[in-house]
Amino acid sequence: MATDPLAGYRVLGFDLETTGFDPKSNRIVQYALVGCDQDGTAIHIEELVNPQMRIPPNTTAIHGISDNDVKGIPKFSENVETISQAMEGAVIVGHNIDRFDWPFLKSEYLRAGQPMPKPLVILDTLKIAKRLKVPPRHNLGALCSRFGISLENAHTAGADSAATLLLLHKMMAANPQHFRCAVEDIPDWSNGIDVSDKSTENLGPNIDDLEPVKGSHGWLRQTGDEIVIGRGRNRGRTIGELEQIDSGYLNWLTSPASPLENEAIEILNSVRN
Repeated sequence: MATDPLAGYRVLGFDLETTGFDPKSNRIVQYALVGCDQDGTAIHIEELVNPQMRIPPNTTAIHGISDNDVKGIPKFSENVETISQAMEGAVIVGHNIDRFDWPFLKSEYLRAGQPMPKPLVILDTLKIAKRLKVPPRHNLGALCSRFGISLENAHTAGADSAATLLLLHKMMAANPQHFRCAVEDIPDWSNGIDVSDKSTENLGPNIDDLEPVKGSHGWLRQTGDEIVIGRGRNRGRTIGELEQIDSGYLNWLTSPASPLENEAIEILNSVRN
C-alpha cells in the first residue's frame, strides 16, 4: 500500500485458548502475542497457563491442551507483567477479539487484581472482514483460505495469532482505499462510523502532497524549510518537535533498522545537527 497505517508501531497478533466460552466462569489456558516491534524486531510470545480448574474433554478436543499439559506451570497472574509490557501502547490485532479474547483478558486481570494494559488500538479482523463485505464464512479458517493463508496447527494460540495478523495485512492490501487513515480510526470505521473528516484532521492537511525527501520512501516530506514525518505514529510532526517529545523515534529512523536509504538518513542527520 502507498500508505501503511501500521508502519512505525509495535503490531501484535493476539489469541487465546480457554477452558470454555464464558469469561466469567472459564479460564485462559494459552495465550500468544506474535508480530514485531516498531523497529521491525520480531516478537513471539506463546505460553501455556495453569487455569486452576479442569479442562473439559470436549474443549481439549478443539485445542489439544489437556490437564496434564498445564499441571504445575505458572497461573495467569504470573504472566501479567509479560502481557502488559508487550501490549502497552501497541496495535493489538485479534479475530473476534472484541467479543471473546478481550473479555477473557479483562476477567483474568480482575482476578489477578491488576490494571489492564492500554494498547494504542485494538483491531478486530472479524469486524473488518464484515465491514469490507467479504462473503461468508467469516471464521478465521475460512477467511485464511479465501486470502491464501496457510493455517497450520489451527486452534493453537501462536498459529491463530500469526494467521490473524497476516489476514489483516492481506485485507488491507486488497482494499487500500479503506485504510488511508490513522490506525486509531480503523476501529470506528470497522464499526460503521464515518471517519473521513476525523482522519483528515488527525493526519494533517494534504500531507501526501508534500514533496518526499529522496530515498525516504515517503517517511520524510519537505514543507518550506522544515522536514515532517510522512508515515507512522508521528505522521505530520516536524523533526524539531520530535527532538523534544520522541527523540527515540528519530534515533530509530537513523539506525541500521531504519526504512530510509542512506541518502535520506544523511539529510535527516543534517537537520538534527
